Amino acid sequence: MSPKLKKRLTFAGIAFVGMILFILASMQWTSRSEFCNSCHYMEPFYQAWQHSSHSDVACIICHYEPGIMSTFRGKIKGLEQLFMYATQSYLRSKPWAEIPDASCLRSGCHEKRLLLGEVEFKEGILFDHRPHLLELRRGKKLRCTSCHSQIVQGEHMTVTASTCFLCHFKGLGAEASPSCTQCHDAPVATPEQQVSYDHTMIIDRDIDCRKCHGEMVVGDGAVPTDNCEDCHFEQAMLDQYGDTEKIHVIHITEHKLECQRCHLAIQHKSVSRSAEVKPACQSCHPDFHETQAMLFRGQGGRHVADHPSPMYTGGLNCQGCHIFHQTTEEFAPGGETVMASDESCEYCHGPGYSELVEAWNDSTEKRLKIIETSIERVEHELTLIDTTGGIGRQAAGNLRDAKFNYQLVEYGKSVHNITYADVLLQESRSLLITALDQIGSGYRLPPYPWTDQIIPGECASCHEGVEDEVIETADGLRFDHGVHLNADSLSCRNCHSNMRRHGEMVMSRDNCLSCHHEKMAIEQGAECANCHATQLEVYSGRALGAGMPDIMYEAELECSQCHTGDESEVVRSDADICIACHGEGYDEILTTWQETTAGLLLQLDALLGRADGMQLSAQQHRLLSRARDIRNLFTVDGSRGVHNSMLAEEYLSEAVGSLEEFLPKS
Repeated sequence: MSPKLKKRLTFAGIAFVGMILFILASMQWTSRSEFCNSCHYMEPFYQAWQHSSHSDVACIICHYEPGIMSTFRGKIKGLEQLFMYATQSYLRSKPWAEIPDASCLRSGCHEKRLLLGEVEFKEGILFDHRPHLLELRRGKKLRCTSCHSQIVQGEHMTVTASTCFLCHFKGLGAEASPSCTQCHDAPVATPEQQVSYDHTMIIDRDIDCRKCHGEMVVGDGAVPTDNCEDCHFEQAMLDQYGDTEKIHVIHITEHKLECQRCHLAIQHKSVSRSAEVKPACQSCHPDFHETQAMLFRGQGGRHVADHPSPMYTGGLNCQGCHIFHQTTEEFAPGGETVMASDESCEYCHGPGYSELVEAWNDSTEKRLKIIETSIERVEHELTLIDTTGGIGRQAAGNLRDAKFNYQLVEYGKSVHNITYADVLLQESRSLLITALDQIGSGYRLPPYPWTDQIIPGECASCHEGVEDEVIETADGLRFDHGVHLNADSLSCRNCHSNMRRHGEMVMSRDNCLSCHHEKMAIEQGAECANCHATQLEVYSGRALGAGMPDIMYEAELECSQCHTGDESEVVRSDADICIACHGEGYDEILTTWQETTAGLLLQLDALLGRADGMQLSAQQHRLLSRARDIRNLFTVDGSRGVHNSMLAEEYLSEAVGSLEEFLPKS
């Protein structure tokens, strides 16, 4: 070996040994807990460790899993952390570390913890590690750090009770709630211990703790999606929000994440020890308003389909209508009750809606009275037969169901769901009829006018009695709902739609004419005045008082003689029809009538426009009102004077003249 090579190998050996010594020294130096405090953001964690029961245990004993390979992995991880500190990239996240169960259970630490059985967590509360670590808890594998964490700043690896509450109370209803004595022994007096109340009798009688202590859980431990977005931004991960099984495996079993990082807190406390000693109403009055709620939800009726109230499907609750406060007139702290009244409706639906509620109540009272009388009669009929078996038993069952539906409406109050109430009462009547038929009774129930109502239930809820209404359309036509609903058996949907706007009129004038002006209508002698009352008033001269009838009316000329086409269809009359009877030149007379009427209408419209907003005397107001009536009459008539040219000229001239007398010249 040449001296030069020997020198190089010696130098390399010294460098290698030096590097090994440096690495070993660095590993030893960086393994000291004081080194962890070199980074300033570790200060609060270091201080918490110094004042904890683990202050004599080096950080790496817990943070590195037992074994030389785990130590090397930890050192490499430390280099990453050193790089993050040097580049200040640590500022973007909170320091976070995982402690494996093997570190806790290593020799010399807590290796016997699983064999020790129950230990006292807090005064009177025992805890057993074994089932929590070796068995699935609510289907989830827990780790030591699932409970021993650093949720509270300044406390190192302590158990916070809020973690227990999340596991023991989340998602459990009152019936499935764990027994209080799972964690707490009921206080009983012994020779060695005196208690404020001896629970021996309570234990012997197996009385539920909540009977006295009330509800002990506050909060639901929900997981807002915002908490997920604190750590994750990938949509693929956020889309797995509902996969709770997978989420818990990743965050709890495979990694250490405090429950409170995701879940809202659940409190476990006695209401009686807080300022608010009154328990929830449901505690003492369970299901007190369930009848009203059933009707509101449209559920629970016998032999009828569910039909929720539109208010319920719209998301309203009781407080939407129960807005008036009724206070006691006696002792001042007596409190108040939130009530509903007819006026509640008007806050949202506008003035006049209270009258609808009153109509509902009146109608329901009448129906209930008839059903009540019917029930009493069927009950009497059933007393005459054996109802313990066979047909009698079936009839008695139908009576019970009928009575149930009746009482659901009576006590639930129909205003909560008027349509469902109507269905229930109709079904009650049907069940009563069935019961009578089953026992062969000849008795017939009192008439029930609403059984075969012609208006659909969803319309009748608000428009009961509309079949008796006669209205005037925007075209001045008279429309009788009763004729169309009864005689013609049309549905509300033929004319109205809720597709874009509730009750929108979708029937056009042409749709009406397709029935009323077809050949069959004329042959059957359809009465024009049924729809064209305004035109008849003008034609006969009876409009707005004693006027002059048209000469054709005095000659007893029927509408059809001018408004019938070659194929007996109804048509709008024109000059050719006049010429056919009166000869050439009559078309010019027709044009003169229409031009005169149109000119007077334009003149009158201008005067009415000038009168708007003026200060007028009572007499002037009367003249103005009559002028408007005249304008509306001949506008709706639509013939521009043809139906009665002399009346049109007389009335319009009168209106123009009366306004010109007191209106200033333009």
